[in-house]
Order: sequence, then structure tokens, then C-alpha cells
Amino acid sequence: MPDPGVPLIADTSNGNDFAAQVVWSESRRLTWEDFKALPDNDNPHHALTAANLAVNAKCKDGKFTYIVNCVFLPEQSWTKNNSSEKLLAHEQLHFDLTEVHARQLRRDLEALSCGTLKASLNPTVANAFKNWKAEQDAFDKACRHGLDKQEQLLWAQDITQRLHSLEMYR
Repeated sequence: MPDPGVPLIADTSNGNDFAAQVVWSESRRLTWEDFKALPDNDNPHHALTAANLAVNAKCKDGKFTYIVNCVFLPEQSWTKNNSSEKLLAHEQLHFDLTEVHARQLRRDLEALSCGTLKASLNPTVANAFKNWKAEQDAFDKACRHGLDKQEQLLWAQDITQRLHSLEMYR
């Protein structure tokens, strides 16, 4: 009887409707119209980009397959200032940085097989999420949530370079 291909990791996008998500694309940049949630007035920041790494992995007929998508979640993303292009550029960098980590996770998953999956899959994915969240925090801290334009420019250049260096894991 063939393996039914039951996913080892379900979609990690918090159960949101996939149609309501924006999958990262180099040609499709975020717009303020994508930010559909009501602003959190208790939050001191001017915008929030909710993004995630949506992971689905399975073994079927002895073959390990996976899909990792970098997704933007419009219904959880908000802005208090939908006229600032500088703020939108900062939020786009958060999304781009998430794509860097999606590509790194694809690279790391490529090394796994059905034989190593049980011991390696969850730690590999957990490490990817830990690193992604830590780097998002480091980005905001370093550029002071977009207020330090010079630091943000350095991050933008680094993110662009990393996206290019990980192109084969697109």
C-alpha cells in the first residue's frame, strides 16, 4: 500500500486562509492597501508587518518533499500612517528579510531525507524560526524601526545581497 503522504509539518501560517496571504515575490512589492488590520493604538510603532514561514513537509514513497513559502498576512498587518513611503519601505524590508530566512530554511531542508526526518525536521524548523525572529528584532533595533536611515540602508543592501546569494533556493 503506498504511503499516503501525510504532512509531517502542517502549514505553519496559523490557519489563515491561504488566499488571504501574499506570497513573497521579487516583482510584487507591498502596498499600504495590503495592510488590512485595524491599528493597535497601544503599540507605539506606526506599522506592523505580519509575515510567516509557511512550511509543509512530507515523506511519500520514500521521498522527502517540502514547500516553504514566505507569506505576508494582510488581516494581521496594520499601519497608522499609510502615506509614508519610507515607512512602507521599512515594512517591505521586514518581508524581504523573511524571504531570506525562507530560502535558508529551504537550503537546510534540502539536506534532510526520510531516514533522518524524524530526528532532524522539528529542530531544523525550530532553529529557522528562532533565527528569523531574532534577526527581525535585530533589524528593528539597529535601524530604530526605520528612524536611522543610514543603518536601514546598510540592512537593505545586506538583505538584497543575501537574497541574491540564496537565489538557487527561491
